[in-house]
Amino acid sequence: VTDGLVGKGTPSVIGIQNIQATFSEYRPEIIRTKPDKRAAVALIVDSGHSQHDPEIVFIERAYHAADPWSGQMAFPGGRCDPQDLNPLETACRETQEEIGVDLLATDRLGRLDDLQGRHGGRSREMVISCFVFGTHGVDRFSPNHEVADVITLPISTLLDPSTQTEVPWPQAGRVFPGICVGAGERVIWGLTYRFLLRFFSLLGHFLPPD
Repeated sequence: VTDGLVGKGTPSVIGIQNIQATFSEYRPEIIRTKPDKRAAVALIVDSGHSQHDPEIVFIERAYHAADPWSGQMAFPGGRCDPQDLNPLETACRETQEEIGVDLLATDRLGRLDDLQGRHGGRSREMVISCFVFGTHGVDRFSPNHEVADVITLPISTLLDPSTQTEVPWPQAGRVFPGICVGAGERVIWGLTYRFLLRFFSLLGHFLPPD
């Protein structure tokens, strides 16, 4: 488990109270789809180390040769199971299974706009929901076999222009924006970046467009 991997970056003006106030009034766009075409993730904002520069929790997916997305940075989450009552329950269940964190109803701050998968493969037909949670002092993770590492990054680091990079993706015929993690061997991009883009834009901070 890696904590605050890339230092402090630029000073953050996004405290946990700003996030709570923003999402208390926000009404997300919900995309209707079949239950078997839906997935959900948890964007966890932890203020245990700082109320003024909280950290966001990411996972590095374990490597599997048959999975084109394995080894990538993501939020904890996954496909909705038939027994899940709703996408929120999916996000909470997957978070507990993948990193051993039990999210409470009182931890939920809000929800971002649903996003549609893209660029071919099974994910293109998927609708992904992202729920935002606020925790205080989650410093113990228990990754399962699906997770190679759990990483927490301060918001100031994620907004630091020096961490911004680009990811060429020949299958899509374009280059995608991303955020370097550590020495640059890991990059946050794709769906996770798209959710971060929307999260920060609601709070008045803007990453390079995707």
